[in-house]
Amino acid sequence: MDEVDVDMENQRHRIRFPGVLLALVLAWPVAALADPEADYQEGFKAYRERSDIVGAMPPLRRAADAGHVEAQLLLGFILDWSEENEEAVVYYRMAAETGEPRGQMELARMYLSGEGVDKDPTMAREWIEKAQAQGHHPATVQVAYAHLNGAMGYPKDFAQARALFQQALDAGHEQARSGLAAVDRAEAAEKAAAERAAAAEAQQAKPAAQ
Repeated sequence: MDEVDVDMENQRHRIRFPGVLLALVLAWPVAALADPEADYQEGFKAYRERSDIVGAMPPLRRAADAGHVEAQLLLGFILDWSEENEEAVVYYRMAAETGEPRGQMELARMYLSGEGVDKDPTMAREWIEKAQAQGHHPATVQVAYAHLNGAMGYPKDFAQARALFQQALDAGHEQARSGLAAVDRAEAAEKAAAERAAAAEAQQAKPAAQ
């Protein structure tokens, strides 16, 4: 092989190698984007289909750490169920901060119960209201119950509770039906208590009148 042939062969090698690198660089983002979903599916199947929590955790954690919201929610649930509350809060918060209302509600629940985080009804209310603002019906129901019981800094307001339960029910959230029944019971109990108090007051006033 003469010097010209050797030089041409060297040129081909020099051209081919950057070409391989370019292909890898172009392919890498696609693979990187696909991996979290693949990891989530692997973890989901291990958990749901085989009840293999130990096998589900590593792929779910990879996907969750890569920003996969469904993986964050499922991993948070598994950790929550396993009483690994502090780590569950980490993944619920990841999901909540993306604007996912289910994550916001789970994080609010942890703040309400004080599991994995300091108990903070005010912070719970903030996250619930973020979910409610997106039309998340379970959040609307939660606010309705807060008005029913005077919780989380909301005033006790049966009319407002009824309106919110009805709003959720009209949107197809059947669990709100039991909330409406709870309002009926609370109103009836309050009315009965007021009637007993009035009767007792009247009874006490009789001797004074005589």
